[in-house]
Amino acid sequence: MRLTGKTALITGASRNLGRAIALAFAAEGADLVLNTRVNGDELEAVAAECEKAGVRAVPVLGDVADAAAVEAMVGRGLAELGAIDVLVCNAAIRPHKALTETSPEEWHRVLAVNLHSAFYLARAVVPGMKARRRGSIIAVGGQSSLTGRPNTAAVTAAKTGLLGLVRALAAELGPFGIRANMVVPGTMDTERRYAEWYPEH
Repeated sequence: MRLTGKTALITGASRNLGRAIALAFAAEGADLVLNTRVNGDELEAVAAECEKAGVRAVPVLGDVADAAAVEAMVGRGLAELGAIDVLVCNAAIRPHKALTETSPEEWHRVLAVNLHSAFYLARAVVPGMKARRRGSIIAVGGQSSLTGRPNTAAVTAAKTGLLGLVRALAAELGPFGIRANMVVPGTMDTERRYAEWYPEH
């Protein structure tokens, strides 16, 4: 198994893509710190699924848009599992709203969850990665960051900013043996996506 002896922190891990990432990492032997803001029961279930692969999984509730909560989450992961070798920034919200229907509060919330959180997370895990001179930061991007789409101003701005952050981290941290990459998985058929894009149904 390629990740035996490694620990990954995965945000937005209670369902959909985050759950799939967690299970894939577990199958490769990685111990896990799993995060979500809500859905604690679902997160516990994902952790239990991962542990069936013979790895350790630590579920942690917390808002990634809160810098203090991120520090606490990383601190718990370090205390229980010893290190964080891989960071997967997957948590995101994707409201589908016209510009004029997007409130300033919604705008700031989207940027906080989709962009600021990656800064908080990277800032918290990078010191340990630098000390070990290895690590990997993976951000889950969006197609809107590459093309722009109607009714996604906040999401597009956040994901485009995330792409810039990843590029900057790759340039800054590469000399320390730390990789930073973005993956853009494309549109997925999930309950949340359907509810956001087709609220009338």
